[in-house]
Amino acid sequence: MPPPRKRVGRRPTDDNPATVERASDQHILEQTAETEEEERFAELQVAALFLVGTAMLIFFIVAYFAISIRDNLGQYSNYALGGSLALALFAIGGGFIVWAKKLLPHEKAIQDRHDFHSPEAEEIEAENTFLAGVDDMGLGKHKILRRSLLGALGLFPLPLVIMLRDLGPLPHRSLLRTGWRAGVRLVDLDTRLPIKLGTVEIGGLVTVMPEGFTDVDEDALAPSMLIRFGPGQIMSKKEREWGVADHVVYSKICTHAGCPISLLEQQTHHLLCPCHQSTFDMVNDAKVIFGPAARPLPQLRIGLDSEGYFIAKGPYSQAVGPSFWERR
Repeated sequence: MPPPRKRVGRRPTDDNPATVERASDQHILEQTAETEEEERFAELQVAALFLVGTAMLIFFIVAYFAISIRDNLGQYSNYALGGSLALALFAIGGGFIVWAKKLLPHEKAIQDRHDFHSPEAEEIEAENTFLAGVDDMGLGKHKILRRSLLGALGLFPLPLVIMLRDLGPLPHRSLLRTGWRAGVRLVDLDTRLPIKLGTVEIGGLVTVMPEGFTDVDEDALAPSMLIRFGPGQIMSKKEREWGVADHVVYSKICTHAGCPISLLEQQTHHLLCPCHQSTFDMVNDAKVIFGPAARPLPQLRIGLDSEGYFIAKGPYSQAVGPSFWERR
């Protein structure tokens, strides 16, 4: 067994006489590679694993762009991306394990417990231990190991950055465009006919769309609810001013997860979302009174045209549907 090594750190001076040497009876250093040939072979093993990891990361990047996700529902793409990334992680992790087992010295140490605040001598010993650990890593000595490791770790973040492309383009202001604009008539979703004042009964709710809409899926932010309340039931001044003769229009899309809602309880005037039970007070600016929704339903300002049909006086003044991170 080779003798214990002496840790080299700060040299003692008159101002700093403390220096620490590890006691031979408390620290046992075991060499992992006994010959230079064994050390060289271990170095090649680690470098080979790092190079395999590098190759798998490159394959991941190539496969991401080369394999179509339209073929077989993306099955081949999933196999290639998942397999290559798994092999890259396995190879790089295996390289570190082999490095630790075959190249780093194994040291057994016994240390007595001490107070929370370490004496200066122990601080120096910690510094010596750190410097010795850097030396034991052998990055300066094993050039091929250092270069292969830097190559693998340098490429490792690229797959993560490339996968951000799958998040799609930023929404910008597209989530604020609903198809509603000033002068557009409100039409019944089922009949596609415009709605005239007096045709909706008190307590009634009609799902409406802007006149001329083509498809609900294409105009997913447009569905709205035309609700008629009884005289004096609307408590909010703003809600009355934005409506017409106790008729108001609110977005039909829940502000929590975007579920369509139309379950209106006529006695309490509460509107319930069937997905997560968010509840809105429809006679008080559609404020949230229960559930996970974070904000009220947006209200659409409406009016009447010369023929007595309901029209929008402009688009929604705020974003429709769930809140999003860049909502203005």
